[in-house]
Amino acid sequence: MAPTELSRRGFLSGAMGTGATAFAGGLPVAAEAGSEAVSEGLEGLEGFVDDLMAEGLAEHDVAGATVSVVHDGSVEFAKGYGYADVEAGREVRADETLFRIGSVSKLFGWTAAMQGAERDAFDLDTDVNRYLEEVTIPGTYTEPITLSHLATHTPGFEERLRGTFVANEDDLRPLAEVLREEQPARVRPPGELASYSNYGSALVGQVVAEWAGTSFEAYVEAEILAPLGMERTTFGQPVPEDLEPDLSRGYRYTGGGFREGEFEYVGIPPAGSASATATDMARFMLANLNGGEVEGGRVLEPESVERMHERRFGHDDRINGVAFGFYERSRGDLRVIAHGGDTELFHTELLLIPDLDLGLFVSYNSPGGVAAREEFVGRFLDRFDPAAGSEPPLEPDGAPAHAEAIEGSYRGLRIAETTYEKLVGATSTAEVAVDADGTVVVSTLGEEWRFVEIDDLLFREVGAEETLVFREEDGEITHAFLGSVPVMAFERLDWYERPLFQGAVAGLTLLVLLSAVVGWPLAMVRRRYRDGPPPPERPRIARWLAGTGAVFLFGFLVGVVVLLATDPVGTLLSPPTTLQLLLVLPVLAALTTLWATLYVVRSWRASYWGVLSRLHYTLVVASAVGFCWLLSYWNLLGAWL
Repeated sequence: MAPTELSRRGFLSGAMGTGATAFAGGLPVAAEAGSEAVSEGLEGLEGFVDDLMAEGLAEHDVAGATVSVVHDGSVEFAKGYGYADVEAGREVRADETLFRIGSVSKLFGWTAAMQGAERDAFDLDTDVNRYLEEVTIPGTYTEPITLSHLATHTPGFEERLRGTFVANEDDLRPLAEVLREEQPARVRPPGELASYSNYGSALVGQVVAEWAGTSFEAYVEAEILAPLGMERTTFGQPVPEDLEPDLSRGYRYTGGGFREGEFEYVGIPPAGSASATATDMARFMLANLNGGEVEGGRVLEPESVERMHERRFGHDDRINGVAFGFYERSRGDLRVIAHGGDTELFHTELLLIPDLDLGLFVSYNSPGGVAAREEFVGRFLDRFDPAAGSEPPLEPDGAPAHAEAIEGSYRGLRIAETTYEKLVGATSTAEVAVDADGTVVVSTLGEEWRFVEIDDLLFREVGAEETLVFREEDGEITHAFLGSVPVMAFERLDWYERPLFQGAVAGLTLLVLLSAVVGWPLAMVRRRYRDGPPPPERPRIARWLAGTGAVFLFGFLVGVVVLLATDPVGTLLSPPTTLQLLLVLPVLAALTTLWATLYVVRSWRASYWGVLSRLHYTLVVASAVGFCWLLSYWNLLGAWL
């Protein structure tokens, strides 16, 4: 749900709230080897988890965490760690303490949709508009969006941040209203490429609500939570009064101590507003591993559970794909389906290994939980994977067959194509290069990962199990895909979209504009004191126009930087009036620059000033045009209209 960390998760997940740190897929594990691995893994499990949690909470500055493990129809292990309320000294208890589970909430919406399909209320491959009255999806493309597209994150929506989170309870609106007013544009045909979509998941909740004739939250409580005995799970915001005392607080670690954060309100509840205990989530996992039933309470028939778990979409058969809501995070011969969840403060993972009848739920209440979760889940899977660590070391065998073709810049598709939010997508850009020894190097924001080719256009990370595959169309490399993020595709950028080019344009144009903003006034003052007041002359208008445009651009840039520095999340999720006013400045700059371009021609025809002054003036106007082009590319020019 929340904006992802800008490093490994920035490019490798490129997506808010996927919680994906998976590995390349393979064939089902052999039954005998799997059974033996489970027996060995469960032996001494509590001590194993205790050690990992003690290490993870301390190393990553996490206040508290909660864990549950299920196997063979029962809860094998459940325990809390650290604090749910640091100031009060209230410890985390797995059967009492509720954690915000972020996008893991989506699994309830997809379960509800499968219930509808099971009862012949929905056809998963029919136009979703058939089931909607309060919201309409435009027919931008010939192919309609279906529930299957929504469940596999392939509807083709652009990203939309506004409306996802809100500041407080008063800002919450009816789900249908948010879906209508904050509807993202359809930017690609459905079913072709995956791009993780909170909006699409919330739309599933609206489909369920309209079918049931009640709110999504009420339906889930009656048809999923109650039958499974999940009495300590809620989509309520804030949580009901009887559960509030047991809700974990979220914490940031600053200044050598934990600072409590505010309750995080989700504007589209089906996408991520649930709070739950680890033992309640254990019951949900048991239902998925036991054909839809727990202790006599049934939510799905076994055939429907299988439909939810089967692979429905993938960018390449050699890497992980997406099931109905779940995504694969398989490794080697071990098939794993999972879903992660991230708010700003809470970080969660739920994973199932159906062939081993094994499930894990883990959640952390601090931002450090991102790294702690990745390490914990990796070590947990190692414990139950009989082939863990058996892969021979990878060494490049010369340059890849398509070395030159795959090099370039790539950016995640989870980007706003039509609004000013597009700028956020700049953080999901990475450079791909090939070293002299044939190793493929992926770098972003000061970090890099090295891959070796193991098949045509398929690469595995050195010293890890991440996989990377490139797609070739008509002789050109068009996209890249990661095995750990099957709900995301990365497109290859054109030369003018590459960060290096755009960074150079921004730097050079701002430098030239600064020379006008500072240099022209100083020159005017110097001439006034040296020669006295200048006689009125028409060319002075030219510099006033270009200089004013430059001031507008600098004013916009400084204002946006200040806003993002003081409240980055609020600025993006709920644009303040200040931002709307700032967005007027690029428009004014573009108008004055357009006027100034007329004087570029006149200055040369009428020999305004000396040759060097005319050259400088031309560069200033050209720089203003260049910077306006950059703002237009990132949807910051005219975004206020």
